Amino acid sequence: MDPNMFQTISAYKIIRKVAEGGMGEVFLADQMGVSGFSKTVGIKTIKRELLDRYYFRDMFIDEAKLVASLVHENIQQVYQLVDWAGSLAIIMEWIHGVTLEDLNTRLDERNDYLPPNLAVFIVSRVARALAYAHEKRGPDGRPLFLVHRDVSPVNIFVSWGGVVKLADFGIAKARSARRAQRDDEILGKAPYLSPEQARGLQIDARSDLYTLGLVLFELLTGEQVFPVETIDDAIVMHDKNEIPSPRDWNPSISPEIERIMRIMLEKEPTRRYQRARDIVRELELLLYQNGYGPTNERLAEYLDVVFPEVDKHRLLPEEMIMPR
Repeated sequence: MDPNMFQTISAYKIIRKVAEGGMGEVFLADQMGVSGFSKTVGIKTIKRELLDRYYFRDMFIDEAKLVASLVHENIQQVYQLVDWAGSLAIIMEWIHGVTLEDLNTRLDERNDYLPPNLAVFIVSRVARALAYAHEKRGPDGRPLFLVHRDVSPVNIFVSWGGVVKLADFGIAKARSARRAQRDDEILGKAPYLSPEQARGLQIDARSDLYTLGLVLFELLTGEQVFPVETIDDAIVMHDKNEIPSPRDWNPSISPEIERIMRIMLEKEPTRRYQRARDIVRELELLLYQNGYGPTNERLAEYLDVVFPEVDKHRLLPEEMIMPR
């Protein structure tokens, strides 16, 4: 049979809008196929008026192209970039669960802390995702030198099945990518910037490792290291403030967890872990040194306790504030 006779035709049935922001919207949808085939997906759109502004259009397209090549258990998968009623849309994996921001908010309401071993487990999985992304090579075999640049609780999901996923590579940079932004442009959320990123200096993968250290601190304590709203305030706090001990909030945190966290949060990049895989090794040695430690299933059981009102079998419980 002539392969040119095949056409890939996909139809999408919108279930409902999930979120709306300055750049576009996110929908929960079913991707429809022949003979009753369907697959639940997320659809991320960009506002039509932004398509005329090359900066936003190129950033959106670059995200789709870049993340489509990243296939890893702990990274939200991108399936396709499509023409969407005269605009553009990214078809992506739907993660049925919550973000770390949602989890932090719920724990704050309960006046409770995430068990330290589960915090370490979650961060080890994000470190696995970063190790894969940082070391990813292009089709020509050359390293992409990819930096996520926006590792933060709102971009880290945990499915109800306990699988941790790093999402939203919208402002990621690869050396081979089209330069949609200036090299010195500061993007990312102010409370989660590394010192070099906040100053607009050239950054590499070690910047993501610092930011992941900030996420670990917040998971352990329920508090941001740098509760700031502006980049200027972040720079001041980087200069003047020392990282407090998470054990001041939660004495059950082991000295070894704090030691690893403090290496991640070294202000000077040369003093940090140099590769995400180094963090994975350290954290997993800590977790499994006695032969047994946290698993996806254990994390899923914990989410059942923390979110008892949620029917985990429903795709979009009405009572949940779903991930942005």
